[in-house]
Amino acid sequence: MMIGFMLGFSFWLMKYILVYLFGGFKIAGVMPFPKMITSLLMIMLIFLVGSFLNDIIVRGFVFGHLIGKIPVRWVFIISLLLYSLDDTWNEGFSMSNTVFSLILGLSLTYAIFKTGSLWLNTGIHWGLNVCYGIFNGPLGSTDGGIIITKYEQSTIFLEMIGYIVPFVMFLFVYLLRNKFEREKC
Repeated sequence: MMIGFMLGFSFWLMKYILVYLFGGFKIAGVMPFPKMITSLLMIMLIFLVGSFLNDIIVRGFVFGHLIGKIPVRWVFIISLLLYSLDDTWNEGFSMSNTVFSLILGLSLTYAIFKTGSLWLNTGIHWGLNVCYGIFNGPLGSTDGGIIITKYEQSTIFLEMIGYIVPFVMFLFVYLLRNKFEREKC
């Protein structure tokens, strides 16, 4: 799970750094230190529980009940569609968010497929959500994070970063597949 956390957190931090470097947001300040500690603990706990519950329902349930009964590609597709629909509940429906969710879902779905376990998948999910929370808080507002941000007008290039980083993360997980592959008994 910690390997997954480091993967997810690192790639999302890379995403925020790129968006910052290309003018997607400005740093307006940081939260005062005592409040920062409690906020970080809250972000860590909220996103651990939220990621784990989402992973149990969207991938654990689907893989647990359908793998071996229908072709694996359909298990992947069902899992990806459920993840995208669940993300719509949180973020609202847009074509942009749907594409983003499908690309991000590739890494999460592939991780559970290769390991046969929720732990790497949940670690990745938790890590990227914690990074998100540091910049946006647990409720996703620009001034709710530990690092207080002010977002600028989005451009197509900035939006593309939001697609490219999760896709590169998927490629990274895919290329390391043998390291994560479940042991054959």
